[in-house]
Amino acid sequence: MRKDEMLSLLNNVVEKRPYRAEDAATAIPSAVLVIIHYHGGSPYVFMTKRGADLKAHKSEISFPGGRFSKDDASLLETALRETEEEVGIAFLPGDVLGSLQPVRTMTSNHFIVPFVTVQDMLPQVRVSAAEVAEVLDVPLMETLATREPDAEHFHLSKNAYRFACRGNVIWGATARILEQLHKALIRPS
Repeated sequence: MRKDEMLSLLNNVVEKRPYRAEDAATAIPSAVLVIIHYHGGSPYVFMTKRGADLKAHKSEISFPGGRFSKDDASLLETALRETEEEVGIAFLPGDVLGSLQPVRTMTSNHFIVPFVTVQDMLPQVRVSAAEVAEVLDVPLMETLATREPDAEHFHLSKNAYRFACRGNVIWGATARILEQLHKALIRPS
């Protein structure tokens, strides 16, 4: 999929608001940055495998991001700050297309706003070993094509899906974010 096609489809689904911590209500406000970029004309998505020593969501596949800090003016700032801390890539608010619909974690009460950026190329990363065990830079369309019902987690949500990339299972909130991309890019209305 060409970048202009990608942008056109995503512009139909993203919101242009920064989101505030108060939008999370009683949940823990959090944000991630979905980084779509191009290699040889094909879209890739940048993901991380969380460190095994982290308190929550150990070794899970996720997008760069994390919890809101009182020093963040908005959840967009949270996504940008956390991305720079985790993988050393500094984006500006103007680099962000908008956000997909917020998702909630099934088990830890996080309200996650997924912001989206589409770049021609990805700059060199500088991974924080304290938070990130591995970087997964995967072909977006191929990863979206692995979508299947997540029967293992139906007890938490009847609309659970999972995806696969490089031998890893992507489930939970990250899969619900990928499901939004699947709807926007694979099955646009």
